[in-house]
Amino acid sequence: MLSTPTPQKNNSKLLYAVSLGLELGFLIALPLVFFLALGLFLDKKLGTLPIFLISSIILGLVATVINVYYLVLPFLEKRSQKK
Repeated sequence: MLSTPTPQKNNSKLLYAVSLGLELGFLIALPLVFFLALGLFLDKKLGTLPIFLISSIILGLVATVINVYYLVLPFLEKRSQKK
């Protein structure tokens, strides 16, 4: 006999999905904004406008990719174990 999912179980899954989405959004945005601000600050301080800005954006992208990889890795491992 199949049991129907309870509303409380559906709500917990929804809250988990929303929290995961928020975490992913922050993991993408925060390193980029931080490194962008750092690059702009260093360029204004040292008078080398595009150098630190471009390198900090690249560094922010690398940090973002690494953070997202480690967030998604447990889901990928769990999925491969199910098959």
